[in-house]
Amino acid sequence: MSVATSTHPSTLTVAPTGSMVTVARIYHLVVAVVGTSALTISLILSATSPVSGGAFNGIIFTLSYFTVWSNIIALIVNWMLAANPTRDGVWFRWLRMTSLVMIVITGLIYAIILAASANPCGWGVYTNFGYHYFVPWATLLGFLLFGPRPRFTWDLVPKMMAIPLVWLAYTLLHGLMTVNAPGDRCSDIALQKGVNFYPYPFINVNYDGTGAPSPLVPGLEAAGYAGVLINIVVIIILGLLMASMFVGLDRLLSRKAKPTPLGKAATEASTAA
Repeated sequence: MSVATSTHPSTLTVAPTGSMVTVARIYHLVVAVVGTSALTISLILSATSPVSGGAFNGIIFTLSYFTVWSNIIALIVNWMLAANPTRDGVWFRWLRMTSLVMIVITGLIYAIILAASANPCGWGVYTNFGYHYFVPWATLLGFLLFGPRPRFTWDLVPKMMAIPLVWLAYTLLHGLMTVNAPGDRCSDIALQKGVNFYPYPFINVNYDGTGAPSPLVPGLEAAGYAGVLINIVVIIILGLLMASMFVGLDRLLSRKAKPTPLGKAATEASTAA
């Protein structure tokens, strides 16, 4: 990977240059196209499924999964990088870190916890591959191969939790409502009418009628919302640790260079000079 410099000494970046710009652009474009097609097919399947409870209901429930949220954020970033592989900016840095943390957690949790009970069929095999395998690990590989970096600062570590916390709040509030949860044609599960819906067992306050969620960490469990809170704390800690890891990787792979000050930080640096 080439090293490109600019007028400010702190703007040393590891980013594609020359012919590698085209390579990076094609790479991110492939990730974006595969992921976007998986999302589109998934929404179509949800809207047309005879056990979805109607098109609108099916789409709403599909868009309620953390997997889908993380894929959407990752796809936005991949489309941005396909357009400009050397992109930078305050919003881009936040969105890039957020996408990496969310999509890698999606890939890990699916592989470790959820894959064993998954039963995709038909086009669902493709969407499952895109959501849980291709987009997560291709997005991570793209970061490692192409950068651009340095882009991450320590203040982004807590900020990247904004979207995951919004999803958690939405999911818990949605779970309090009585809804018609779509069934699953692959597993012959019918539409469930008048239920409280939680997309994952570790956030379900009454998973399998046990009165508690499925614990993310064996031994760290409790009944009802106390158990959900424990799992949320585990997820937050995992997210913060992963974000910190990406800051470290960003510095290590950019030869310990620091990102260019942007926004308020740039103003303060200019004033100090």
